[in-house]
Amino acid sequence: MKIVFYSVALLGLLYGVSSCTQESDALASAGTGKLAVNIDTDLTFRNSSAKTTNLRSIDETEFSNIRNYTVTLEKTAGNEQIYSALYSEWALAYEVESNVEYRLTASYGQAVPASYDNLLVKGSEVFTVQAGSTKVISFQCKPQAAKVNVIYSDDFETYFSDCIVSIKTKHMDQAWTMSKVDVGKDLFLQTDEEENVELAFDIKDKNGESVSPDGFSSTKNVTVNPQTLLKLTIKPDVTEIEGGKFGINVSVNTDVTDEDVNIVVPNDIFNN
Repeated sequence: MKIVFYSVALLGLLYGVSSCTQESDALASAGTGKLAVNIDTDLTFRNSSAKTTNLRSIDETEFSNIRNYTVTLEKTAGNEQIYSALYSEWALAYEVESNVEYRLTASYGQAVPASYDNLLVKGSEVFTVQAGSTKVISFQCKPQAAKVNVIYSDDFETYFSDCIVSIKTKHMDQAWTMSKVDVGKDLFLQTDEEENVELAFDIKDKNGESVSPDGFSSTKNVTVNPQTLLKLTIKPDVTEIEGGKFGINVSVNTDVTDEDVNIVVPNDIFNN
């Protein structure tokens, strides 16, 4: 019985090898190869001043499920689309022409200039396949946005009623504003590499009036990348002299440099 078992197994193995060889020979003679797709997700937003680099607020179940992603195959020459379907509908291997440059893109969500609800997560890879071979393409899909949080200190209302932050990028027709009512929200900004973000601050006194004393710099520009966490910490700084002064601290990690931006209201504001 053992002799029969091993003989059958050996025949099966030889048949499998023969079939694979024949298939590879057929693909090579036809000038084609095969593509296998393996994608993953990285939903992290990073800020080096945070205690963790794992700050996530989106629905991970929805965005980390790669079956939800649309995967598109196109030739780079002329951006000719060859095939597009949900990842769950892709074959284990897809036949493509050999020695032709392709781009494989996977994405989920929607790109909008600024939103609390919409986020685009995307990845891509450019490749060629040799005749008769199978190429495995692996890459991660990542948020194509920066994330903005506003935080107000516990003693903020001792001196002011609000600070309205205006946020604008080149993708936006008009600025997006965040204030005290938006604490705890994550604003996703459509972001390219080295994206310039224009920030403007409208400080309200205890009566709800805008405060614009001489010498107050109410605007700042910062640079962010996709997956940057832009944390705007707004707090009075009253440590130096009686009456104090108001500072806005902006903590940014662009994966290139850490930046702390302080915007100061002169002390004479408290004397008005």
